[in-house]
Amino acid sequence: MKLNILRRLPRAAAIASLCSLCLASACSVAATDSASTPEVAAPVQTYSLSLAQAMTLIETASASARVHHLAMSFAVVDPGGHLIAAARMDGAPFVSLDFARGKAFASVALGGVSGATLEQRFKDDPSEYSNVSSAGYYAPFLPGRGVQPIFSHGHLLGALGASGAPSDIDEQMVKEAIESIDASTTR
Repeated sequence: MKLNILRRLPRAAAIASLCSLCLASACSVAATDSASTPEVAAPVQTYSLSLAQAMTLIETASASARVHHLAMSFAVVDPGGHLIAAARMDGAPFVSLDFARGKAFASVALGGVSGATLEQRFKDDPSEYSNVSSAGYYAPFLPGRGVQPIFSHGHLLGALGASGAPSDIDEQMVKEAIESIDASTTR
């Protein structure tokens, strides 16, 4: 009989230890809940366009295109080249949306440069772009005019690309839209 009690003792001690751990943990949680309100972490400062800003850019550029009787496409990307928003106006060429996104991606991928700079770099050395053509998260990497980077207080927030009209007009629509959100095309 003493042997059976000795065998059960380690098991009973383990159960008692486990119960006391659970009770201590529950008391600790209750004490934390009854303490003062926990500190809320400050929001992380980000340097990217919001969806609302991206939509404003597209709406402004689309309105300007309609005034000029044009059908265009627009794409807004964040500083990492990820698509935030895009739109293809009724009647815009079917590939124009991909072109707009490719221009915007190229702008941010090279540090926030204008379409004119992208175009010149391509003219100077086209081989520079041969290895990055598929790097754009399933978007083409297009070094051409019709895109501007978007800066605010020296920070790159993204880029707006346009396609579907002659390059000069693409540039004009993009620049007007960026100015509409109190941002700049230069650092």
